[in-house]
Amino acid sequence: MLEFRAIKKHIGFTLDASFVCDSGMVTTLFGKSGSGKTSIINMIAGLQTPDEGRISVGSKLLFDSYQRINIPTPKRHAGYIFQDGRLFPHMTVKSNLRYGLRNESTSTEEFTQIIDLLGISELLERRPHKLSGGEKQRVAIGRALLSSPDFMLMDEPLSALDTARKQELIPFIGRMVEKFHMPVVYVTHSLDELLALGDNVVLMDDGNCVDSGSVEDVVSKPENMSTLGLTGRVTVLRAEAVGAHETSSIIRLENKKLLIPTSQYKKGTKLRVTLHSEDVTLSVQKPTGLSSRNIIKGTIQEISVTPDGAMSVKIDIGVTIYATVTQEAVNELALSAGTPVYIIVKTIAMSRQSTATIRQ
Repeated sequence: MLEFRAIKKHIGFTLDASFVCDSGMVTTLFGKSGSGKTSIINMIAGLQTPDEGRISVGSKLLFDSYQRINIPTPKRHAGYIFQDGRLFPHMTVKSNLRYGLRNESTSTEEFTQIIDLLGISELLERRPHKLSGGEKQRVAIGRALLSSPDFMLMDEPLSALDTARKQELIPFIGRMVEKFHMPVVYVTHSLDELLALGDNVVLMDDGNCVDSGSVEDVVSKPENMSTLGLTGRVTVLRAEAVGAHETSSIIRLENKKLLIPTSQYKKGTKLRVTLHSEDVTLSVQKPTGLSSRNIIKGTIQEISVTPDGAMSVKIDIGVTIYATVTQEAVNELALSAGTPVYIIVKTIAMSRQSTATIRQ
């Protein structure tokens, strides 16, 4: 477990943050540029010194302002992945990997396991200029793992990659977390990366931790929409792929099923799905003659007014989701807490959502 407690640092503004990252979990620092995310992981690594607070990993104290403890960076045993990989251009991939060895006694078997885990066995004799962006980052991760780190820090490692290369690299990061079971602190401002990789999230704004918790809870809160860069309310749900057609997949939310317009997910794949409230339509009678395949029965739990005057309807379908409707619709349909309703989500609307494979 990595603990970052009551840390304060003046860096043009006062950074004030606390969080815990459990072993085998990815804690994501999420926020706009300049919110203090990179400063936090630099303080964990020992590259910056907090003004006050306490940082520890397991029973090892890395920094304590009151006890005047500040362990030097090399002795903190951190793995650090930067945005650009930072490989040595004059070395082969194999030499870059071996440069990271903390213990020269690292066995050939361990070396091979990491190479196989990251799928880089065919790259060993190449130099960095012959690698794609995704390949460079896989090598950088391998070099960090071969240093036998106690924890991993990742500073926007996918930000320089195109969408295809990002999707290629995400599974390798997931495998790393599962195999090495260390705390991972991951910096990003990409909601897609947050949904795919994060277990928990620390939401940063102007140096302050404005919220923290599970990805589902934090992203689904309406008060966090602005910090997350969202224009409307979303609900983040965990789902599982249970079947597929030629051009679509069937996913299960609790005991309900939805159709999404992609056949890429194998049965059993764990997913996160975001539903935008504006894409959810309500009916008090079971709809017929519709092209939409996603029709689910639920019960209204609560109706509230949004800041722009629309009506936010909280609905229980086995999990909680939200719909945004007009006051006129509430009146015409006689909607209130306890009203049974049917929700309709167009399958094509699901293509606009972030549907991300997650580790489990």
